[in-house]
Amino acid sequence: MSFQAEFGWGPPSMDGATARFEITVPADLKYFDGHFVGDPIVPGVAQVVALAEEGARRAFPELGGSAGIRRVKFMEALRPGDTLELAVERNAKGVGFLLLKQGREASRGTLLFR
Repeated sequence: MSFQAEFGWGPPSMDGATARFEITVPADLKYFDGHFVGDPIVPGVAQVVALAEEGARRAFPELGGSAGIRRVKFMEALRPGDTLELAVERNAKGVGFLLLKQGREASRGTLLFR
């Protein structure tokens, strides 16, 4: 399932096994419905699937099916209008991701693929 139309994706910047994307969070993102009324934030599952996994697949289209996630941490709430930087790096364990908001870590983890 692809969610790329939901977020505003800039073109990737590739540097070896690392890709970087600039992403904007639209005010009318469907994930804000009920999460939370009057104080919308991007849910953690959307950060992992619609941002990190989508970025990994854009950068490395040869990846197989999803096999799990490891060591995921959420440190900063993502809100409407935020501009984010996503870095995805392919390594022996899968694809590591780091999501930054105004230079601060918002979330990080490792995606596993078959």
